[in-house]
Amino acid sequence: MGRIPATALFALPLAYSYPFQFGFVNFALGMALALNLFALWLRMGRLDRRQLRTIIFVPVSCLLWLCHTFGWGVLGVLAFSAELIRQHDIRRDSDPKSWAHGWFKACIQAGLNCLPLALPMVMMVVWRSGDHVGGKTQDWFNWRWKMNWITMVLRDRWMTFDIASVTVLFVILFRGVRDQTIEYSRNLSLSALFLAIVYILLPRIVFGSAYADMRLAPFMLGIAVIALRPRHGLSLRGAAVLAVLGFAFFGVRLAGTTVSYLMYDRSYDQAIAAIDTVPERSRVVSFVGRRCRDDWAYSRLEHVPALLLERRLAFTNDQWSMAGAQLMTTHYPAAKGFAHDPSEIVSDIKCRGQFWRPIGVALQKFPRDAFDYVWLIHPPKFDSKLVRDLTLIRRDGTSLLYRVNRAAAARPAGTE
Repeated sequence: MGRIPATALFALPLAYSYPFQFGFVNFALGMALALNLFALWLRMGRLDRRQLRTIIFVPVSCLLWLCHTFGWGVLGVLAFSAELIRQHDIRRDSDPKSWAHGWFKACIQAGLNCLPLALPMVMMVVWRSGDHVGGKTQDWFNWRWKMNWITMVLRDRWMTFDIASVTVLFVILFRGVRDQTIEYSRNLSLSALFLAIVYILLPRIVFGSAYADMRLAPFMLGIAVIALRPRHGLSLRGAAVLAVLGFAFFGVRLAGTTVSYLMYDRSYDQAIAAIDTVPERSRVVSFVGRRCRDDWAYSRLEHVPALLLERRLAFTNDQWSMAGAQLMTTHYPAAKGFAHDPSEIVSDIKCRGQFWRPIGVALQKFPRDAFDYVWLIHPPKFDSKLVRDLTLIRRDGTSLLYRVNRAAAARPAGTE
C-alpha cells in the first residue's frame, strides 16, 4: 500500500502524448486534474470517508467540468470502475456463492456512490440545449483511425522512434500476461477495460469537435501500464532490473522530446519574428503552408498567427468558430471566406477531402480591402504576379510579410 511500482516509469512518457503535442492544452490540464482527483477518490474510499468525499467532489467535479468536459467524463468512468470492484469485493466476502447477483448489486451501489460526480450532467444538458448550439456528432467506429491513434500515442517528430516506443509499451503489457513475477491490479485493469470500451464507442467527432477518440488513447494505454505491479515474492534484483529498464525508457523518451522541442523552438522564433513589425489593431490574413500528406512531424505553425491577436490586438483569420463552443466569436463579414480556420492553411495543390485552398487561389481570392497585411509562413512556391499589388516589408527565412497596397481605402463596415 502506498508503493509506486517500477512499471509506472514506462507510463511517464505518456505525459507528452500526441494530444498534448497536438496542442490540446486545456484538455491536458483537465486530464491531469482528473487523474489526481481519481487518486484522491481511491484514497478516501480506502479510508471509508465517503461522506467527506461527497462534500468535496460535488463542487470539485463541477470545476473539473468547467476546465474540460473530457476530464470530468474520464473521472466518472475511473471512479465507477473503482467503486464496482470495491462493492463487488464487499459482497463476495459476505456471500461468495452469489457471483452474478453480487455483480448486479455492485453495479447499482457503484452508480449510487458516483452520484456526487453527476451534477455537471445537469449543466451539460442546459448548455447543449437551445437553437444557438450546433455541432455534429459523427464518424462512429472508424476502425482505421482508431488503430492509428493507438500507434500515434507518442507521436512527436521521428516516426521510427515514436512507434518503437509504443511497441515497448505493448511488450510490457504482454509481459504482464505471461510473466509470473508481475501481475495486473484488478482495480486499474477494470478501469483500463472501461476506458477501452469508451474508446471503441466514442466517435471521432463530438459536438463538432474532432479527435475525440484520439484524446483518450494514451490515457487508456497509460492506465493499463500503471495497472502492472510486482507479485509478492519478486526478488530485489528483479525489481531493480525492471526499475532500471523503466527509468532508461523514460530517460530516452525525455531526451528525444527535449531535442525535438529545441528544434521546434527555433522554428517558432523564426516564424514569429514578424509579429513586432505588425502595427496594433491591424487586419492580417495569414497563410501557413503545409502538404496534403499527413506528415508524421507537423510544423506546429498552423495557428502561430493567432499570437497576433494576443500580442498586437490584431485580427487574424485562423480562429475557430463552432456553434456552442465559444462564448465569444468573430464577426467580420468583409473578410468573406477568409475569417476563420482553416482559411489560414494553404498547399501547393488542391488537397482531396480538405477545405483549405491552394496558395495561388488564396492569394488571388482574398479581399484586399478587408486586410492591411498578408503574412506567409513557410508557403509553397507561388507565382510572384499574385503579390505584385503587395509590398514585401519583411522576410524571415521562407516566411514573408507583405503590406497591402491600395488607395486610402476606408475600413470595411462590420468589424467587431
